[in-house]
Amino acid sequence: EKNAAMRALGAEVIEEGDDYEAAVAVAQRLVTEEGRTLVHSTNDRGVLAGATTLTLELLEQAPPLDAMVVAVGGGSQAVGAITATRKLAPGVAIYGVQAAGASAVHDGWHAGEPVIHPRAETFADGLATRACYPATFSALRDGLTDFVTVSDAAIVEAVLHLLRTTHNLAEGAGAAGLAGLLALAPRLANQRVGIILSGGNLDVAVLRGLLDGSLP
Repeated sequence: EKNAAMRALGAEVIEEGDDYEAAVAVAQRLVTEEGRTLVHSTNDRGVLAGATTLTLELLEQAPPLDAMVVAVGGGSQAVGAITATRKLAPGVAIYGVQAAGASAVHDGWHAGEPVIHPRAETFADGLATRACYPATFSALRDGLTDFVTVSDAAIVEAVLHLLRTTHNLAEGAGAAGLAGLLALAPRLANQRVGIILSGGNLDVAVLRGLLDGSLP
C-alpha cells in the first residue's frame, strides 16, 4: 500500500532486492548506470537535517523534557534528536531503541565498532536494516545515553496501545519509541519523556494480523 501511494503521487517505484541493503545496492547501480541521484535515508546530510526538525518541533511545542526515546533503523532520527538537544536542551538524555531481530546498529554501538548482520528479521520494515552507517554511527556512539532492543511482540503492543489510547495509527517503526519507553520505564520513572511517532504506513493486512494476533 505504501508503494501504491507513492505511485499515485507520480513516482516510479522499482521493487528489487530482498531487503533494505539489497535495495540500496540496486539504487546505487541505477545511479551509476542511469545518472540518477541517490537520496539515502541515512547517509545523506539533507535527510539528517530534515530529521532534526522533528526534535526541534518537539522541543518548541512540548514542556521541558528529561529524556527522549528514539527508534533507530539507520539512525537519522536519533542523530537528529542528538543534534537538536545539544543546541537547545543539552540536559535531555537520548535513548535509542532497535528491533531485536534487526539489531546491527545496537550491537555495533555496544561493541564500539560497526557491525553487519546477515539478516534483518522484523515486521517493522522501517527498522529492518542490517548494517551500521558512516553518517550516523559516530554521532550515535557519542550522543546516546543508552541503546536497547525490543521484541516484535513489544512493538506490536505499542502499536495497539497507541491505537487504543490515542487513536493514532503508527506503523511498527513509528511505535518503536513507545516500545522502548515501556522497556525503559523503571529507569525513566517520574521523568518527562518525548517519543516520535514517525510513520503510519501500516498495510490493512498487517493491521488485521496485529489485531487478530496472527502477526508477527
